[in-house]
Amino acid sequence: MAQASGRSGSSTPASSRAPRALRRKACRKCVEAKTACDLRKPKCKRCRNRNTICEYPAPVNPGSTDNASNQYAAVDVNRLSVTSDAISLRSTRSESLVNSTRNVSYTIADGRTVLDFQKLDLAPMTDAEEIRDRWLRPYISSSTGQEPKQLNAHTIQYLTCVLKSYLRNLINSTAPPFIHSLQRTGTDSPVLCYCFTMVRMWLTRTPGCERLILESMRKEMNEIENNDALQSDFDSLCSFQAYLIYFMTMHFFPATAAVEESDSFDSQAQIKMQEIAFRSAKAGLICRAEQHKTRPSWESWIIASAKRRTLFTMYLFTNVYNTQVGLPNFVAEELRGTMAPESKILWQASDRAVWEREYNRHLSRWEDGMLEISELWKSAATGTDARRKKIERWLQSADEFGMMLFSVCAHIHGC
Repeated sequence: MAQASGRSGSSTPASSRAPRALRRKACRKCVEAKTACDLRKPKCKRCRNRNTICEYPAPVNPGSTDNASNQYAAVDVNRLSVTSDAISLRSTRSESLVNSTRNVSYTIADGRTVLDFQKLDLAPMTDAEEIRDRWLRPYISSSTGQEPKQLNAHTIQYLTCVLKSYLRNLINSTAPPFIHSLQRTGTDSPVLCYCFTMVRMWLTRTPGCERLILESMRKEMNEIENNDALQSDFDSLCSFQAYLIYFMTMHFFPATAAVEESDSFDSQAQIKMQEIAFRSAKAGLICRAEQHKTRPSWESWIIASAKRRTLFTMYLFTNVYNTQVGLPNFVAEELRGTMAPESKILWQASDRAVWEREYNRHLSRWEDGMLEISELWKSAATGTDARRKKIERWLQSADEFGMMLFSVCAHIHGC
């Protein structure tokens, strides 16, 4: 009786109970995967590592009748589902780009890491004009004496499948492996944000929207072509990446017969693309510290590494394009000495302390000098024990992008 009396005496009407603190809920992706969520915002660690949209349940009023599925608020604002919304975004993109150029310092992830892309220390590229004028090479090869490289039809098909997969992954908000994840964290580059949105809309377009989306992409490409003044090195890289993505999208996923295409568009776009690549490359593809085998700043390394990857991707795409239109391809002598893509752990690091620690280890592993892309090309050293050991050491930590480059080079040049 005493126990019963104690229990009944401790009960309190529901209306007079103090409100219970709401339990912090995991993001949607972690809930679906039935895994622990670290609850960090704007993105939890799992979503950040997978470069996916991170959605947390939005606060719900006690009397709200909203469905549980509507309680999630998207943190990643790259995805736009309505064509008119995406098109209207372009009207404010130019102003956003100016603001981004003035200040590209921002706080990322958990609020502890600050990146400042205004203070870069890159070594200018002395022969960057060779990148700009590369489109001429098939027409003047007889005067240069350079022999075209032989590309097997299966190699071209392999490259086509890989490059198309980079574009299709944008539907799931997964950026191509030549864009660093920290280019898209914090305050996204407006040119890349708009590019990803337009490409997603193009790949998932519905009847009646094709012409409108195509015209918007071409207008954006024209704006990038003419937007050289006042651009920081960060924005110049983002513009180069966006233009390359637009061109690959329109080439690999062309418009239907209902929308007339200009026969000269592809050739003009290739010339412009190499001009935009030159703008980005002339500021430098390598950090000064990398030249001296010391550790650069994280910001400088991110930009230099992303530039190199984007340039390699452009050259691979150019190989596909030239082969399809019947033009010869040549070894990229202007890139001789450019570093091959670094290890997966360096490229995917999202914390400065982690990156600096791993880069110190990287320096100790490569005291003899980092592998250069030209060491994957055919030369007198190809097939020697020394060259193969160096390539194998690089492959031990290469990511999927590096493995793809190795596959192509080994098929063309041997190893």
